[in-house]
Amino acid sequence: MLEFLEGSSERIRVEVLRRLPEEVTKRFGHTGFLLREPPPGLLPAYTFFADLQSCEPVLPGADCSHLVVCWFGGSLPESVRSVVASQLETLDWDRYAKDGQY
Repeated sequence: MLEFLEGSSERIRVEVLRRLPEEVTKRFGHTGFLLREPPPGLLPAYTFFADLQSCEPVLPGADCSHLVVCWFGGSLPESVRSVVASQLETLDWDRYAKDGQY
């Protein structure tokens, strides 16, 4: 669904960041969520999502774990692979992922 926000750039920023967890749940289901918050000011033009799943649960008793990582950028990357790799380098899976069932 496309939406339109109007108002000050600060108000739009606050609203977009506030809505992100709910939007991630709608699009990706029951999942952990890690927001790499952009620096203060106007939101960059692009929002990127990495939908990650693991066959290993965080805690015993589950079948798998799932995490969506979100970050922002001012342009489309030349190398998607390197950008995604840089987002995953410092990822604390056990802290942010949620367990699930198949």
